Amino acid sequence: MSLFKPYLRLIFRLAMKNRRRVVALSFLIVISTAVRLAEPYLYKVVVDALTDGLLSHNFSEAILHTLLLAVGVWFCLSILNNILSSQSNFLVWAIGNDSSQWVHITGFKKLLRMDYFRHTQKHSSRICKIIDDADSTMWEMTNWWFASFVPATLGFVGMLAIAFSVSWQMTLVSLSILPMGLGMIITIIRRAEGEQHKVNKLWEKKSEHMADQVANVITYKLNQDERAFVKVQEVHMNTAVHAQSELNKKWRIAEMLNPDSIGRFMVMGMGVYFVSKGTITLGILFMFMGLLHEILVPLRILGDKLPQYSRRARQIQRFIDLMDEPVTITDSPRAQKISPRTVKGKIEFKNVSFKYPTQEGAYILKNVSFTLESGQHVAMIGRSGAGKSTIMGLLTRLYDPTEGGILLDGINIKDLKQADFRAVIGTVLQEHSLYSESISQNIAYGRRAATRAQIKKAARIAAADEFIEKLPLGYDTLVGERGVRLSGGERQRLAIARAVLKNPKIVILDEPTSALDSMTEAQVQKGLVHLMQGRTTLTIAHRLATVRNSDKILVLKNGELVAQGSHLELLKTSDDYSRMVELQTGGFLKDSDQ
Repeated sequence: MSLFKPYLRLIFRLAMKNRRRVVALSFLIVISTAVRLAEPYLYKVVVDALTDGLLSHNFSEAILHTLLLAVGVWFCLSILNNILSSQSNFLVWAIGNDSSQWVHITGFKKLLRMDYFRHTQKHSSRICKIIDDADSTMWEMTNWWFASFVPATLGFVGMLAIAFSVSWQMTLVSLSILPMGLGMIITIIRRAEGEQHKVNKLWEKKSEHMADQVANVITYKLNQDERAFVKVQEVHMNTAVHAQSELNKKWRIAEMLNPDSIGRFMVMGMGVYFVSKGTITLGILFMFMGLLHEILVPLRILGDKLPQYSRRARQIQRFIDLMDEPVTITDSPRAQKISPRTVKGKIEFKNVSFKYPTQEGAYILKNVSFTLESGQHVAMIGRSGAGKSTIMGLLTRLYDPTEGGILLDGINIKDLKQADFRAVIGTVLQEHSLYSESISQNIAYGRRAATRAQIKKAARIAAADEFIEKLPLGYDTLVGERGVRLSGGERQRLAIARAVLKNPKIVILDEPTSALDSMTEAQVQKGLVHLMQGRTTLTIAHRLATVRNSDKILVLKNGELVAQGSHLELLKTSDDYSRMVELQTGGFLKDSDQ
């Protein structure tokens, strides 16, 4: 196993962020190792002194002094070892905890910065689990290396130095078990790493399925057949458990083949032989029985940790792979800062074409050009799949055009600071995101530094204060996960309040009232009218009542802009628009094959 693997470099690089603690821990480990290695030497002193006394039938004052001194030193070293151990454990915990926190926060930042397209391609539970696994694993791996592997390695090196200085013959006997032990461990690692990677995929599928079921629990509630839902989860779980169990059987065999017994047998057997020949003393034999621990401990640690180590290493490697994923929606080196006070709000699409990175030749938008003048209200219509949502994604810079450019007041939005650009855009979507927090906190996402008075003013403008004041806790009422404790109209009014609080120069409305009844729509429209006043507005809608009074209407068809103009102009000049108007039933544009 190479010490230069990326996950090991990350473990030690993060540890070195706590340089002072690492230095202090290194000092403690060295002292602790010296204390630990002194114990077998004390065995030698005590046994040899006792042997001399027994053979001479006379425990002289010198022998008794040696015995008392050895016991006293052993007692003091035991107390010192306890102190060193507790301090070392605390430092290891602190280093591992800091590393774990770095992984968690850095991973969270990465998830926020990832291209929106990547989020649509990955299961949300999977990318979150990568961070969670790496978070806990980083602490565990840091603990293994600094509390187990490094001390064991240092003890082994120290043991060699002492052992060779006392008896090279016994040292070679002690080391003879290493080739077999290491060979067995290396063989198992090579065979198991690939298998563990496959097993990890099965564990991921189990977690993904459970997250899917919980996120869509309404489907279960409306089609309640617990056996069918649980059965699928059981299949995922049993598949993963079975695969992991089969792999763990191999680790169990490795533990059964641990060379501890063989090593002790060889050291004891050859030691007795050398003592009988007078090559070494009985004390040296006992000393080597103690030093043998420093050889067996590394092998035992590897045997104990290996069943988990390969899986943990893979978890950190997945985190590294996630961090290495490129982010294309970034600020360019020449990105300009803009102030909301100076933005006029003119938007231009110039020959914009777009296709997803994974699709070759399949353009979602083709050579689209149009202009939204400052303060102009523009509506965009088209059947499902025409490209309306894609234009919204491009305008909010969730995506970048494959070809062409989008300009704000004459500046390509790719040349603007993302934070500054998004600060001037407010959005109200058909299904707006709400967090499991209070109403005031959800509104404040429009401007996090807003005061309670500003939040209430935005809610009043959005006609949301009417229902908020009736709630038991008012603005401190928790809305539940994704706002489930509120009605659709209430959620939309909070979304409008959030946009009002943001005070944007450009407003994007993505069918904000299409899922609402007429009465609720009328309430929401009050807030929308105020939000749109004096602002450049792009509305994606199906309702003719929503779009007919717009300054301009854009008609999309199969990713192309086929017509633009006012309602009356388009009735005269656009067959596609006229056809859509004819197909209206109950105020909605119906999708229809052409």
